[in-house]
Amino acid sequence: MKVNRIIKSAVCFILTVILFSGCSDISFGEQTILRPPRATGDRAEIQTVIKEQAGSDYMLKYPQSGDYRSAVTLFETGRNKNQYAVALYSTENNAKMNISIISHEDEKWKCLGSYNNSGTGVDRIIFEDLNNDGSDEILVGWSTYNAGQNNLSAYSIENGSVREMTIDETYTEIVISDITQDKSEDIVLLSLRNDQTPSTARLLQYSEQEKRPIGKFSVILDSDVTSFVNVQCGVVGNKRQCIIIDGGKNNGQLTTQVLYFDTENQQLLNPLVSKNENGSTLNSTTRKSAVTSKDINNDGVVEVPVVTQMSAPPDTDAGSICSITSWKQVNPDDGSLKTILNTVMDYTDGYYLIMPESWNGCVTGLNNAENREIDFYVWDSENPVLGDILLSICRFTRSDWDKADKGKYVMIDSVSSNGTESVIAAQIYKTDKNKKLNINKSDIKDLIRLIA
Repeated sequence: MKVNRIIKSAVCFILTVILFSGCSDISFGEQTILRPPRATGDRAEIQTVIKEQAGSDYMLKYPQSGDYRSAVTLFETGRNKNQYAVALYSTENNAKMNISIISHEDEKWKCLGSYNNSGTGVDRIIFEDLNNDGSDEILVGWSTYNAGQNNLSAYSIENGSVREMTIDETYTEIVISDITQDKSEDIVLLSLRNDQTPSTARLLQYSEQEKRPIGKFSVILDSDVTSFVNVQCGVVGNKRQCIIIDGGKNNGQLTTQVLYFDTENQQLLNPLVSKNENGSTLNSTTRKSAVTSKDINNDGVVEVPVVTQMSAPPDTDAGSICSITSWKQVNPDDGSLKTILNTVMDYTDGYYLIMPESWNGCVTGLNNAENREIDFYVWDSENPVLGDILLSICRFTRSDWDKADKGKYVMIDSVSSNGTESVIAAQIYKTDKNKKLNINKSDIKDLIRLIA
């Protein structure tokens, strides 16, 4: 499932619209077109239709989020692949937001309907088939004066006309996903808390009776989260479709929440979040690191990161102590976490080390930022001093690597950033005190990987 994904069975393309002089004259740039435009005449006709609806004084509005960032978007939908254009603009000195839905029929463009909204701008536009009729509905999120509270409107094209569908909901973030696994797309609205309401996730489904999406399920989110850092749809530990939410707190920490729909009990659940006796939020994924959830091992399952600092002698500079990121699969039925992989992530230099199982609890790492190097040492928790060194991972400039003693290092990979090439390399050491901790050159390239 993809958030705001391209239409399932239709060819969709975007025409980038550039506003000149703050008024209504437009041109269509071709650098982001997904296929060539039909003809130059189409552009002029669409512009004429917009002018007819908007009047002489209007301003095109560009979505600020989502997959579609043009003020005019052309798309095909329906079993006959009819062609339409959606134009977003403001009128009355930017006081009213408007949408015009324009149809291409008999080699001409004509307006099927224009609607206004009290928003202050456009958050995003989404095309999705919400009722499984083979045609996409149009969803538009309108930004408002209240930050993080966007309005949502929806429009259905039926038998050559447009029907506006009322949605009495606001949102901070929106996700389209078949989280209920009923083969119809669901709308999930995530809202951060305000003075009146707590942070909430609401699930909307299309109602054949009411002919519009309506709210059917909701669940409370972690109200300590003040921003949504990364929101994605994905499969988790029991192969069920979920929504994974990495959120930030005011203190700079991140947490992960997983929204899961219990089909048996017909409930929307948030199993990683609970409350203690004092009513405080508990979430075992809370971390200081800005790492977000991802499919770390490319098995098709999204893992959640839990970050803990490694051990070090008492006088060690805290900023140099490495952290272990444990990538865990979530069982949404009970909120339990199962470790799949332990890694040490170096986001500055763009690589990570997969910790060998024999190293768990027996090895620690220190980061020498000045030398662009991470060193790993034997660690004895009963005697808190650094033991023998086992491994050094370095990032060389290309010129330094060309001068380095190649016999000492194993080259892992070369990376380029802003036109500058660097080399990631490792130096392997041996210890006689605990030989099971030793690694070989044949292992090292499997253990060190670039961050995608």
